Amino acid sequence: MLTVAALVIAARPAAADPDGARVFTVPTAWLLPAGAAGATLGIDHRGDTTAVASFGLGMAEAEIDQDTDIRGCTDCAMRPLPLRLGRAAFRLGVRQDAWLPGMPALVLGVRATFAAYDPAVPDPRASDAYAVASRDLGIVRLHAGVDALSASVAGRRAAARLRPLAALEVHPPMYPRSSLLGDLAWEPNLDAVHGASLGWLLGVGVRYQAFAWAQIELAVRARQGEDLGAATVMVRVNAFTRP
Repeated sequence: MLTVAALVIAARPAAADPDGARVFTVPTAWLLPAGAAGATLGIDHRGDTTAVASFGLGMAEAEIDQDTDIRGCTDCAMRPLPLRLGRAAFRLGVRQDAWLPGMPALVLGVRATFAAYDPAVPDPRASDAYAVASRDLGIVRLHAGVDALSASVAGRRAAARLRPLAALEVHPPMYPRSSLLGDLAWEPNLDAVHGASLGWLLGVGVRYQAFAWAQIELAVRARQGEDLGAATVMVRVNAFTRP
């Protein structure tokens, strides 16, 4: 009887995962359903923009984006400049509860640069491969993982280095449409003279579920090596379609 019960539990459909491939910077293990699509548009107070498009393939997801998360400089005595890069990603994983009750969603993802737009440094490139686990606990959603990041500038490539990923979402019961978000990720800093290094990127903010298919986010992000006056304030809109 115990064997039969275990098989029934394992074979039951997994609960639908929340939407959103990222908190702010940290990737989640949530995958879009097959045939679903997602889009994100964002801008910060300095006018730097973000655009992301993703498409669900069932147990996988394809993504293309343009962002300015990576910084670069030729004279790093001055503040590094945002680099506008085009990047493509592929994610493969399983949903929470898919194999065992209580198991988190799991994702393996890779992302690479395919274009650089008016770069402040020569030939900027960045790639990473990550593993992330995510679990929806109701009031709280937790995300944790590890990221292997590699980058190059002016033809000088740095070896891949491992860094932790962590993110938290809190959903106060008295405000069912609102969430408090925080995440800690790592991004390359591309120095045209000394090569690539890694620095942490911390994001804190809120998300409002404006409609069943759309969210609005407001965040403040701070970087390693920059004072609080250099922190960026970002507004982002996420939208999703269902098949």
